[in-house]
Amino acid sequence: MISKLQKIRRLLWDEWDPIGVNGIAPDDEYDSYAHRIFAMLGEGKRVDEIADYLRWAASENMGLGGAGREEAIASDAQAIALKIMTVSEGEA
Repeated sequence: MISKLQKIRRLLWDEWDPIGVNGIAPDDEYDSYAHRIFAMLGEGKRVDEIADYLRWAASENMGLGGAGREEAIASDAQAIALKIMTVSEGEA
């Protein structure tokens, strides 16, 4: 059985991948974000809080913001956060 943390890792790697390294870099590239999201779920954080974290990670921490990308980054973050919540609820 795949753990919740592993499912979060796969979602970030397969579907989020804001720097486009899937297939190029080691698949642990986003593990620190997966671990933080896993902890956030344990703290009872809401989907909007997880989306805000992912938006921060892409736009500010990775430096991908600006140049009109903020809306796309926020949209991607929201979509992945919703999927993460689905994973979380499926294993409650």
